[in-house]
Amino acid sequence: MTKAAPKLKYLVPFIILFCVGTLSAQIIQDEAPKDRYYMRKARVKNFWDMKDFRDVFYVDKFLLGRNRISGNVTYNYQRVIMSDYPKLQAEHRSALSLFLRYRFYEEISINTNFFYDFNKKAAARWISDYTYSIGRYNWRPYKLNFGYENYQNNKYNDDFKTFLQKASEGYFFLSYGYGLPQNVFKYIRIDSTTNFRFTPFVRWAFRYRDEKEVVHYEGKPTAGASARLTLFWNIYVEGAVYYYFNDVGYRQLPWDPDYSYGFGYFDWRSFRLSLTYGNWAVNRWPGKKNLFPNYGFLDGNFRLIANWVW
Repeated sequence: MTKAAPKLKYLVPFIILFCVGTLSAQIIQDEAPKDRYYMRKARVKNFWDMKDFRDVFYVDKFLLGRNRISGNVTYNYQRVIMSDYPKLQAEHRSALSLFLRYRFYEEISINTNFFYDFNKKAAARWISDYTYSIGRYNWRPYKLNFGYENYQNNKYNDDFKTFLQKASEGYFFLSYGYGLPQNVFKYIRIDSTTNFRFTPFVRWAFRYRDEKEVVHYEGKPTAGASARLTLFWNIYVEGAVYYYFNDVGYRQLPWDPDYSYGFGYFDWRSFRLSLTYGNWAVNRWPGKKNLFPNYGFLDGNFRLIANWVW
């Protein structure tokens, strides 16, 4: 060992600490400062300027104004096809739903949606009593999102064993959002709400259940991409396409869409009403086999949403 070796022995820990510190500095997190809530000097008195409950009560406690807790109350309406043979038989779904979101760190949150259906007959394989997810949902462009989502046919009367089975049928996802470059975006921008987001994604479920309630364990991989364009005044159009890897053992199920679409007016701020439409199931490309040939626009979900942010 040379004389330089003992000096190097003491120098290595400092090199490692320096490198780790430098790399850590490259990770930009979207966590808000924790020392105070806002830097406002005056109370918000105009109702339409209020964005959350802190603006109402003007109190710096109980997590008010931190956007940690949010959600909405929604009225849902859609047609539900019960049978396509020998003739079309359908019911009309009318339901209230309560969406709850708790953001516990950075943009990582727990999300649930609970439904109460007024017409119990309007039930289909792709309609749930409740859904849940946990993951990173960052609306900013050039951000990685990941987590677990469960939009299975969850029912309130499921026993604990059935709940665990359906939990294993939810999927893990990974996505990355893109936005338009500023030199392009400036030509389409109409007002402050104008925005465009393109998001490729992949999903994986360990197992899945087919239309005959038979469980398959070969896994359920899916890939796709979604896009959303907010035009102006929070009015948007959106769509997505999906690809199913049938060659690895998975078979596209009757309610798995080739594409989905939606549009509407959505304002995330508290005390605002939003009106949206989304069609997220069954849709098939022309020429492909479809067990629900009469499924169409009316089978999408019309929603009247009242948003709130704690």
